[in-house]
Amino acid sequence: MSADEPASLAIPSGAGAITVRIAGLRNSDGSLSVALFSAKKGFPGKFDKAVRTLSIPASAEPVVVFGDVPWGTYALAVRHDENGNGKLDANFLGMPKEGVGTSNNPKSSFGPPSFKDASFMLDRKNLEMTIKLRYL
Repeated sequence: MSADEPASLAIPSGAGAITVRIAGLRNSDGSLSVALFSAKKGFPGKFDKAVRTLSIPASAEPVVVFGDVPWGTYALAVRHDENGNGKLDANFLGMPKEGVGTSNNPKSSFGPPSFKDASFMLDRKNLEMTIKLRYL
């Protein structure tokens, strides 16, 4: 390769773990579901479009770990199913009545945050983040 030719950029490959701490839980009723998305399709509300989902009982200091996740760009969505009916309850305007949160904790006044605003890069063995639940 001559000095005039651009060097090719090596894209690292690997897998890591994403540890998610959930803050702002208003009670320990029901369960928490956390969805890992690799694209904007379905984000943040359609958990069936996520590449992985985990559910845990709501507790004082909830933590979930997604292990062996290929490096790449992702976004997380969390919902607190307080009444245990398996869905996010909403009012007549479509606003959630139960707690919700996304990675990066973006501020959004109207509608859910975008995948872009909530996305992050997994490019190491261990990544930790805290998602703050919001109750309207």
